[in-house]
Amino acid sequence: MTTTSGYSRDVCDEAYVLDAAAFFAGYQLYLARNVYTVKEVIHEVRDSASLKNLQLALSAGRVRIIEPEATHRERVSQLAEELSILEKLSKTDLELLALTSKLLEECSRVVVISDDTAVRRVATRIGARTLTIKYGRASLKRE
Repeated sequence: MTTTSGYSRDVCDEAYVLDAAAFFAGYQLYLARNVYTVKEVIHEVRDSASLKNLQLALSAGRVRIIEPEATHRERVSQLAEELSILEKLSKTDLELLALTSKLLEECSRVVVISDDTAVRRVATRIGARTLTIKYGRASLKRE
């Protein structure tokens, strides 16, 4: 299956979507490939050590910034509303979830790295897996 981006699920076996907390924890330094985020997350990384590590990862091509399409934004906003948690999600959270939705069309497995409960709840509902930073374990549960 080829998507509008030209990728197929066979090409992307696994993708990681990182929120700001994942960058603060330095996860981008340990993941070899298929690391994605949105520009809104990049703007949240301000402390000098995390910013330096992020800039290194970006310049080395280890992190890609992708803007999701409106259809994915609408999908996750509607789902968050159905789950009664839309008000708990920031614009950045919604963009990150929209990116997750987009990548789920292109990759066999998408892992969202975040400690935000509302983000993880929507991510699992749309079919992604989650990894918490604080506890460092993957949530395989589907809500």
